[in-house]
This record gives sequence, structure tokens and C-alpha cells, in this order.
Amino acid sequence: MNITIANLGYISKKTECFSFLHNMFDDPYISNIQNALIRKIFATLMLSRAFSSCKILKVAPSPLLEITKSQANKLQKILNTKVNYCFSYSKPFCKDKNTIMFPLYTIYSKTLYGILFEKKPKKILPPLCSFAKFIDFYIQKLKATLNEIYPDAVIFSNHNLPLKLAKKDSYEKDTYIFCNFLAKNLNLKEYYVSFQSKLGPIAWLEPTTTDTLKNLKNKTVLIVPVSFVTDNTETIYEIDYTYAQFAKKMNINLFRFKCFNDDDDFIEVLSSIVSRYI
Repeated sequence: MNITIANLGYISKKTECFSFLHNMFDDPYISNIQNALIRKIFATLMLSRAFSSCKILKVAPSPLLEITKSQANKLQKILNTKVNYCFSYSKPFCKDKNTIMFPLYTIYSKTLYGILFEKKPKKILPPLCSFAKFIDFYIQKLKATLNEIYPDAVIFSNHNLPLKLAKKDSYEKDTYIFCNFLAKNLNLKEYYVSFQSKLGPIAWLEPTTTDTLKNLKNKTVLIVPVSFVTDNTETIYEIDYTYAQFAKKMNINLFRFKCFNDDDDFIEVLSSIVSRYI
């Protein structure tokens, strides 16, 4: 049985802006529109956002594709089993049914897993926070970073969801459980749970990471992008560029906890998780 690691998707060049956004808004678990025709019309109308997304490429094209390729190659060498990779909204798409799907998502959300269940693979693994090996590894790496920086405060920044979708999902609750667990085990004195990547005028989960930063003027702050184990636009553009610029205005000394990417120790953790299912 082969393995397929899965992730959302990437925008690394202009031609991918339109396809990524159309595929995302055409996902019924994202748009919350069940009628296929209406959903496609909605997705087409939302392509106006592609122009702003393309501007991001000048600063931070997504490295997700290349990192995911490396993750798959390294994992295959350890497991001695074929390891593929796929994305929900970018090529190569998740199509293989005769596979064990391994989503590299920290926390479960219907908006992430819904489209994967539709593909009906042999098995879909639960989110990474379900595994003790991953949690121990996360705490170990975060502790090492804390001992290097000694921040005044830590922000656990998570991918955001529209409030309408969040109310039907366990994501918000599970996010707080995981973040509070990390904070407790690391004896953090000052930490905050926030949400990033809010779009448009509708209501989203709060507090936002930007609003949280506003209250931390003149401090040394570590942002931990809990939702992401692999670098993507939300880490290298939103945190490393947008929040970094904002932090300067607030006289905040801002650091980011590094994503695990294709770190050899992280690949070892992934292999120990998935090997029990082969």
C-alpha cells in the first residue's frame, strides 16, 4: 500500500493564482454552497481576489511544492514504500483511491478534510496533533527556540475560518486545546491564541494575530504558526513580511518559530507515525 502526503496547495507563479482560488472556492466545504452550478459561478466571481494574490508573488512565492516533494522523497527512502504527494487545490491533485492519505495538517477541520474524504482513499490519517510522537517533537523544538530567544510573549497563530463555518466545526475548540496544552507543558507565562488570514467583510474567528500584536508594543514576541508544519504563503508572506512590517511600527522585536519542512528529525517522526498503518 502506498502513502500519499497531502496539503492544501500553492501559488508560486501567476498562472497558479486563478486556478488555486477557483478550486478553493469551488470546494463545497469552503464555500458552503451545495449546488454545483451556483458554486462554480461563485468561484468564478471570487477570482477578482487573484489580482491581490498575484502581488504576493513579488515578495514571497510559495515554496510548498518543492518542500512537499522533498518530504515525500525522504519519507520514501526511510519507509522503503512508494510515497506520493498531492494537493487539494493545486497540481498534482488528490485522485489516488488505492492509498493511505497522510494530510500534513496539525489540527482537524472539515474545511481541510472534507475534500479528501470525497476522494475516498483506502484510509485517511487523523491530524498530526493526534499523535504523541508529533506532540513530543513539537514541544522539544519549541522549547529549544524559547531557550534561544527568551520572548516576553508567545502568539500561537492559527489559520482562520469564517465564523459561519467554524460554528459547524471542531476546529476552534481543538485549536485552543492544543495551544493551551503546549503552553502548559512549556510553562509559558504570557501567551495568546490568535487567527490569521482573514479575508473580506464577513465575520471570522477572533482575535486576529494583528489585533493581538497591537497589545504587545515594545516587547519581544515569538509567533508560532501552529497550523503549518510546512512553509507556505501564510508563513513567509503573512508572518515574515506583513506582520514583520507591522511589528516594526509597534516597536516589537518579532521572531517566528520555524516550520519543520523537510527537517530530517521531522521526517523521522512522520515515518514512525505512518509506518503503523502500512
